[in-house]
Amino acid sequence: MFATLRRLIRYIVIAVVIVIGISSAWVQWESRSRIDQNASRQWVVVLGDRVRDGEPSVYLRERLDTALTILRERRAQRVLVSGHAASTKGDEVAAMRKYLVERGVDAGAITDDRFGVTTYNTCARAKTVFDIDEAILVTQDFHLRRAVALCESQGIDAVGVEADSDAGVYLTVRNWVREIGLSRPKAALDALLDPGPTTRDR
Repeated sequence: MFATLRRLIRYIVIAVVIVIGISSAWVQWESRSRIDQNASRQWVVVLGDRVRDGEPSVYLRERLDTALTILRERRAQRVLVSGHAASTKGDEVAAMRKYLVERGVDAGAITDDRFGVTTYNTCARAKTVFDIDEAILVTQDFHLRRAVALCESQGIDAVGVEADSDAGVYLTVRNWVREIGLSRPKAALDALLDPGPTTRDR
């Protein structure tokens, strides 16, 4: 019995390693040569993150500040702020818009995606709802290649610009473990099944 259990555990571990390896290879392949800090596109897409009391988290502020630099340097003309507008922790999209407007971005140049509840959904909606064909994606390094790969899978000419990150060692390690072990396999599955964008909060 114990020998059978050990074999089962071994097979499960092997299967998990294979899935992680394949999904990471896919992410790396799809995002190859598509990380460029000096990129120019019509759109810059800022992926959401948590807010507290209406204020962006540190990660989100870093993403928004990177987008501000891109806009001020005229390397993009429009910005899509995409996040979870009905999160129990606050409206990510409203906080992102407010942050940009307070720092001089024309409100008319900002488009809200209130249903960007996952990275896949942001990319799928950017293409099908907002008719975006090319974009700079802004997020932290652990997330960036996956976002580029997912947007590429939707037919968007996507390039990534890395936002700064002041996360300590613990958060950095945690984010990368989650990224490689969970988020990339899920992204590969989303790209394969391509269920289409949601149009509601969940």
